[in-house]
Amino acid sequence: MSIFGDFVRRGLAFIVLFIHLVCGDVSYSIPEEMKRGSVVGNIAKDLGLDLPTLSVRKARIETEDNGVKYCSLNVQTGNLMVEERMDREGLCEKRASCVVKQEVVLENPLELHRINIHIQDINDNSPQFKEESIKLEIQESATRGATFLLDEAHDADIGDNAVRGYSLQENDYFKLNVKSKGIGRKYGELVLDKELDREDKNTITFLLTAFDGGSPQKSGTVAIHVTVLDANDNAPVFSQVVYKASLPENESIGSVVLTVSATDADEGVNGEITYGFDHVSDENQIFILNPQTGEVKVGGIIDYERKSLYEMQISAKDGLGLASYATVIIEVTDINDNAPFIHLKSLSNPIPENVSPGAEVGIFNVQDRDSEHNRQVRCTIQENVPFKLVPSIKNYYSLVTTGQLDRELVSDYNITITATDEGSPPLSSSKTIQLSVADINDNPCV
Repeated sequence: MSIFGDFVRRGLAFIVLFIHLVCGDVSYSIPEEMKRGSVVGNIAKDLGLDLPTLSVRKARIETEDNGVKYCSLNVQTGNLMVEERMDREGLCEKRASCVVKQEVVLENPLELHRINIHIQDINDNSPQFKEESIKLEIQESATRGATFLLDEAHDADIGDNAVRGYSLQENDYFKLNVKSKGIGRKYGELVLDKELDREDKNTITFLLTAFDGGSPQKSGTVAIHVTVLDANDNAPVFSQVVYKASLPENESIGSVVLTVSATDADEGVNGEITYGFDHVSDENQIFILNPQTGEVKVGGIIDYERKSLYEMQISAKDGLGLASYATVIIEVTDINDNAPFIHLKSLSNPIPENVSPGAEVGIFNVQDRDSEHNRQVRCTIQENVPFKLVPSIKNYYSLVTTGQLDRELVSDYNITITATDEGSPPLSSSKTIQLSVADINDNPCV
């Protein structure tokens, strides 16, 4: 009666599973770079669960896409602990909101709670310039008040921890004008405050400092080298302010994505244009820019699941250093390049031959890294076995019995589960599990 009663209770738990599908979200806010073992919050308290329940129902942390488990659960205390380093810049780059999603899974009955961990930025990056020095060539005929664009400093942090301003080392010829572009981005212009005389002084050197708004404040410097010579009075002009392109994630290396183009009204060396990326970033490793033709080509592996949109700043500089800038936006489209994968989360093995039809014997989780319809997955098992798959919460399935088992007729079952996505062409994967039927004393002596 105890074995039969246990499986009756499991059957009831399976029914309850469909009654308790409404699961609440729990949100926490923590600073990035918390040490491993740090306490994020108390799951038991925040979900209203008593501590014994966590252990009895096999409470654990899962990820929405079976990616990195950044947290772990201490079932003895109910504390949610930091398991892996969470670097906001690595996870979310410049996005204002950075959320790591984890899930609390409890069994018998199956219950799922989403955990949203908001990662707050700390000032762990200093402003940096693209180059170690900025070289400018300015004609001695330049008039007082003339402006010269300086390279923008970049800081991987956001908000107050990003670049807040610039300062210029005191010198006899130039002042600094700080301007804004985009949302919160700042750059500097040199303003000529005293007319130049090449015969008097043909080179001028001073420092430009970029500082952020964090506490404590961080800064970065670059040396400015000015060479005084004669007249280049036109900067290059791009044919477009913004260039846009779209390409599939399986685009071959070497393919031309787009071509930027700028013209300069000057002649000779003053009109010779060189193209370059505005600053060093991961995008510069994925795409290659021809400095002479302006062609942007695929230079590395593109993966939609890793990044679906690239935005880059490209400069056009003439022979004497005057420059203008354009934005390149490349959108990556998804293809069905990831097959579904099946994870066995729980399995009762062996199972007694008198188990009731409808009893839950296993739990599976199915994931597909693609997007939209390419990640929609159907799961099936072979026919002629007394089992079926029942969809549960999100991408979870329960394996349940459909008929009476008899160990004397069949003692083992090899069950193959197949997951197929809805991409074109569809991709699929399979997983085979072996279930044994345990004997009970259900036959009289003969």
